[in-house]
Amino acid sequence: MEFANNRQRRRRAFTIIELLVVISVSALLIALLLPAVQKAREAARGMHCRNNLKQLGLALHNYQSVHTVFPPSELNSVGDPGCEPDELFVEDNSSACTDYQSWTSLCLPFLDQVSLANSYDYNTEWSALKNRAAISVQLPVFQCPSTPGGNRVDRYHVVGAAATDYGSVNRVAKRVYSDVFGVAVPSQAARQGALAEYEVNKPANVTDGMSNTLMVAECAGRPEALVFGQRMTDPQFALYRDDEVVRVNGRLIADAGIGWADPDAGFHVKGVQKDGVTVYGSVFVNGINTGETYSFHSGGAQTLFADGSVHFLSANVDGWVYVSLCTRAGGEVIGEY
Repeated sequence: MEFANNRQRRRRAFTIIELLVVISVSALLIALLLPAVQKAREAARGMHCRNNLKQLGLALHNYQSVHTVFPPSELNSVGDPGCEPDELFVEDNSSACTDYQSWTSLCLPFLDQVSLANSYDYNTEWSALKNRAAISVQLPVFQCPSTPGGNRVDRYHVVGAAATDYGSVNRVAKRVYSDVFGVAVPSQAARQGALAEYEVNKPANVTDGMSNTLMVAECAGRPEALVFGQRMTDPQFALYRDDEVVRVNGRLIADAGIGWADPDAGFHVKGVQKDGVTVYGSVFVNGINTGETYSFHSGGAQTLFADGSVHFLSANVDGWVYVSLCTRAGGEVIGEY
């Protein structure tokens, strides 16, 4: 009887071969399911990013409802000698200059951030030490969840400023027309974006149509300088001829525009060439993340249009169509995109 019980106990146990088969099947199932899980997670992150832009659009339109105009992307002030006109020295960084305020701080009350707005001194520059605690607050609405790394901050330009993954479309640079497309350079009014710098932006100024004009786009990953999804390399930096990237303690980082409150977070559209670092080229989406549309979403980036709608813009969008979307009064005829 005892012998029979031992045989029954032995039959209930797995053999090594059976165990290996179970492990192999489990590994295969995981391998099959993992891409689906990752795809579902990225879809959720993409939806979150779209919602961020939707909230920014609502804030801008609520600001416009109260003030009758959209805010300037950047506010200027009486400049300091040694800086560009209208720019000020950063209070605790005499090697850096910045503009006075950004549209983002003006919109804080319309982003359910009344307490933060109340703690913010609008009568001094955004980078002032008295504003440093406020601008160091990590605001999820300015951060795309697809961007790797948490608690990203400016450690060089305005120390402590919490990072943003979005930027306003301010205008298109002259050389985009002359160097990239080989056409006559339009007037400054024709090159302005929906959120132009240093001026109130009337809805009536958007003569190309609110649904045909970009207002805000992803510009993700800062402070790191990124090219085609990877950190900029030393050889790439050697080829780079713009002033948007600097080397700090061996790292290649954005020179400015890192913080959500930084007026330089917006961009003057330039584009890059196929190498990702030669400025003024036909790559306008997901090429480089310093002053251009850039995201960690596969195939394109999320963008906010002046009518408040959010659209995913393909990285393969026609360059002329993209530039036309960036101007509010260029008079271009835009087809499908």
